[in-house]
Amino acid sequence: MKKSAITALMSSFILITTLLAYPANTKAAGPFIETQKQSTPVYENRTGSLELVGYLNQFQQFPLVKEINPNWFQVKYGNSSGYILKSSANSVLYPNYKNVNVKYKTPKETIITLIDTPVFDNTSGKLVQFATIKENRRYPILYPAGNWYAVDVSGRIGFIYKGNIKLDKGIPVLMYHHLLKSSENTNFRNSSTITPEQFKQQMEYLHQKGYETITTSQLEQYIRGNLNLPGKTVLITFDDGLKTVFLYAYPILKQYNMKAAAFLITSRITNTPSNFNPRNLQTLSKVEMDQMKDVFEFQGHTHLLHSVNSKNKSAVVTQPLSVVRNDLMINKSQVNAKALAYPFGQYNTSIINILKQTGFTSAYTTHNAYVHIGDDPYQISRFGIEPQMTLEKFRTIFE
Repeated sequence: MKKSAITALMSSFILITTLLAYPANTKAAGPFIETQKQSTPVYENRTGSLELVGYLNQFQQFPLVKEINPNWFQVKYGNSSGYILKSSANSVLYPNYKNVNVKYKTPKETIITLIDTPVFDNTSGKLVQFATIKENRRYPILYPAGNWYAVDVSGRIGFIYKGNIKLDKGIPVLMYHHLLKSSENTNFRNSSTITPEQFKQQMEYLHQKGYETITTSQLEQYIRGNLNLPGKTVLITFDDGLKTVFLYAYPILKQYNMKAAAFLITSRITNTPSNFNPRNLQTLSKVEMDQMKDVFEFQGHTHLLHSVNSKNKSAVVTQPLSVVRNDLMINKSQVNAKALAYPFGQYNTSIINILKQTGFTSAYTTHNAYVHIGDDPYQISRFGIEPQMTLEKFRTIFE
């Protein structure tokens, strides 16, 4: 037999043998990687810098999403992407694992890991660890199984022990408005005005507990099932864009290296700073906004429609839709907003449709509730922080 014929026959035999070893019903998608290190680190790039989020065990194989550059492999990790150094893994054509996830997609229920949590493959009838999820990670689960939860790690179903995690009650979004010292507050005692001392106590608590502040964009991606977030996560928001946010909240947030979002009534933004008078309300200036941009992102709160009528109905829900649409377009364009806070928490289906049409991708209510994967991004809940909220009550939001 000629050499070329022998080569062709051997190639066919190898291909058939490989297909038999890896049945078609597993639906493997494309190339794979095999980890080479004892504990191969998995990183995320959510904040623009690499963050260690877990490990993959040695000689374990996983679907490859793509090669990023000469240095990195990208794999699926939770609801986002994980990155593995190419020096830690090799490319392989076909995997040898059986725990392929072909059924469970886009999980919405999540847990939070209390410690570095092993993930086990159970297809052989005994538990074999193939991955680890780092402590303080918010991770989607597929289903409960006795004392275990099933999770998807890079396309493979694994099991984590319930004793290593806690159920996730959701992400808290905090809503603030006005800050005044007790000695300054003569006209706003029956409003949502809190003292700078209260605010500092609350931020100090979050800092000491290790909470990370996120952006509106990150929360929206999380809701849509496109981003992983740490277990200790909070979004801080301020409505109306008042001057006291610059005077009192901004330096405290900066002290603790925290971020926040300010929802602005753009018709009230001034070019230069106003003189501070605690008896009245002053709004932010463009100068102050520029100074705050290392801490604050700026989003929408309407342009001219932040008002109520005699029946306490917001102008957003009483004005003609054409007026509302034009107002929101102006509001959006002036601060390049993607998110909106509904004035007085009032909205309806028509307003949500206008937001979608005008390019807003999320909106915030005044409903007191936690945020979860799969929530409506145009009805995001927030916890209103009022002056009567003690530190003990504030803590219950997070404990």
